[in-house]
Amino acid sequence: MLAFFFTITAWTQNQSPLFNITFGQAPTDNISISGPPLNIGFTALPYTTNICPSPGSYTVVSGITKSCFSNKWIPLLSDNTPLPDNNGYMMLINDMAYSSPKIIFQGTVTEICPQVNYQFSAAIMNIDTPRTTSCFRFSSLTLQVEDNMGNIIGSTTTGDIQFATYNQGWHFTKYGVNFMLPIGATGVVVKIIDEAKALTTCTNGLAIDDIKVVVTGASANIGFDSAQQGEWVKTVCYLDNKSFTMRGFVDTGLVNPAVQWQQSTDDGLNWSDILGATGYLYTRSFPLVDTFLFRLRAFDSTHITNPECGITSDLLKVQVDGPPKNYTLSNNSPICSGEDLQFHAAGAPSFIWTGPNGFFDNISSPHIFHSSTQDSGMYYVDVFSLGGCRVKDSTHVTIIGNDIKAGPDTSLCKGGKVRLEATSGNTYLWSPANGLSATDIRNPFARPEETTEYVVKVTDNSGCTDTAHVTVTILNKNEVKAIISGNEYLCRSFDSVSFVSKSLGDINKWSWDFGNGQISSLEKPLVQRYQIPPGISIYNVMLTVTDTMGCIDITYHSLKVVDNCYIAVPTAFTPNNDGLNDYLYPVNAYKATHLLFQVFNRSGQLVFKTNTRNIKWDGKINGVDQPTGVYVWILNYDDAAGKKNDIRGTTLLIR
Repeated sequence: MLAFFFTITAWTQNQSPLFNITFGQAPTDNISISGPPLNIGFTALPYTTNICPSPGSYTVVSGITKSCFSNKWIPLLSDNTPLPDNNGYMMLINDMAYSSPKIIFQGTVTEICPQVNYQFSAAIMNIDTPRTTSCFRFSSLTLQVEDNMGNIIGSTTTGDIQFATYNQGWHFTKYGVNFMLPIGATGVVVKIIDEAKALTTCTNGLAIDDIKVVVTGASANIGFDSAQQGEWVKTVCYLDNKSFTMRGFVDTGLVNPAVQWQQSTDDGLNWSDILGATGYLYTRSFPLVDTFLFRLRAFDSTHITNPECGITSDLLKVQVDGPPKNYTLSNNSPICSGEDLQFHAAGAPSFIWTGPNGFFDNISSPHIFHSSTQDSGMYYVDVFSLGGCRVKDSTHVTIIGNDIKAGPDTSLCKGGKVRLEATSGNTYLWSPANGLSATDIRNPFARPEETTEYVVKVTDNSGCTDTAHVTVTILNKNEVKAIISGNEYLCRSFDSVSFVSKSLGDINKWSWDFGNGQISSLEKPLVQRYQIPPGISIYNVMLTVTDTMGCIDITYHSLKVVDNCYIAVPTAFTPNNDGLNDYLYPVNAYKATHLLFQVFNRSGQLVFKTNTRNIKWDGKINGVDQPTGVYVWILNYDDAAGKKNDIRGTTLLIR
């Protein structure tokens, strides 16, 4: 049974291709230079060196320029062939309408085994852009396999090859057909045929790459034993004489599989069988410096002597390192005290630095950003290869200059400030700038958000600099902020109010003074009652909070005295901008919460809506005056006791 499939991505395969046309590799990444043509007999299309081939011709390129035919084609910077085929070529066709099917590619495969499943495939992409063409009758290709006697043993069509989609770059689509060589046949001819379905007045740009015939129906997989998923490279030091076990697996598809481990020491150019390594497990130690590639070959036992009938796994790599060589170590001394001391190492994967004053770092280019004379001395470096081989080396540092002093080291509550001071010099530079009132004076104020070590660089008259450090410790992690939550109004002549502390910080003490002669130390104090005599228009409530570190903040909350808290909605209003009764709103809703006030016209249309008493209806909708008449309103709110109220009524709008 023939099978047709496609995937919308570039792909890799672990079978060795019997037939593999990748169109080669470009010597440079210059996409404006065409590659060599196909051999005679591989295509019926004429070849051109023009990177924008005329209709009915093809060229070979490593990328597609957007400038062809007034930007009709997509810009494509690489072919489909996976690495290491850098700057790889592909076949670029300016397809046109033909009177009958036309062979655009043809190849012969003779080294092929009977009763083995194979796959003929190609990577194809429509390179036209939809916005630059009015042609929507696309090219359609047939992938066809014939035996050497001319019998078709496999065939499928791509269907209309649609515009490519861009998702992290344009991608080729793989099209393929599976086949098996009939008994008595000795080879196959593979063809890619244009079905001649494009419109006469249109051309389609096509890119084709990676035309292959491979064994299919089974796959061989290998990995390092007890390795993480996807780990296919191991790097070790030769001194460790490390051993690794590689494990193979062949899935269904081979009747009676036999396996053979192979290795390469020339980056996969040549492979050799490993003597006796014919099981699914292979263990090897690595005492010598070299790079090794391993793979697993699998065959049906009836074809063990014919490599064209087998499958090959992906690769495992073991890199065996020797001691690091040709590395460099350096520093930028001698420098003045206070300047940036810079180290640099190169030529090895990793480094560990140690030095005076407990210096330690494990990067290639560490710094001491504000050096002092105490930083002078010998710095030792452990230099490591990728596999862990180590050598020890050193570099010497000389710091010149005089040390300065700065202070004071102090502790603050978050939000507080302190004046810093440095010894006398010519110029000053404080860092970091966070929380400083200035960075270029001798004695700035510091108000940091967190515990901060400030560094001041002082330059003397000779131009040499030195640094000093000041630490400002912030006692509390979170700034103390006193906040009172409660109603802002009192209703004459007797009223009560609830207050709650919404203060920020790690608070553990609260001190209230309610302005009515009462005090409290509770976070949520009792309801406060006010007997309001004539002439009193405001009460001030004070809250002092203290956190676990003893940091304090104070805030005040004003209670405004109003004469009436009875909520009502006027029965009429006159929005004529005379300053009298110009708005419709719930009057005296000082203490209402969760307020919703809505107004509707006679048709039931919502003409006004608000959630606050301070927003009032001016008798307009979108700036247009509404007509005189009766309007229905609905008022919902929670009163000071938490009771929900739902009031409805009508109001007359008078013009």
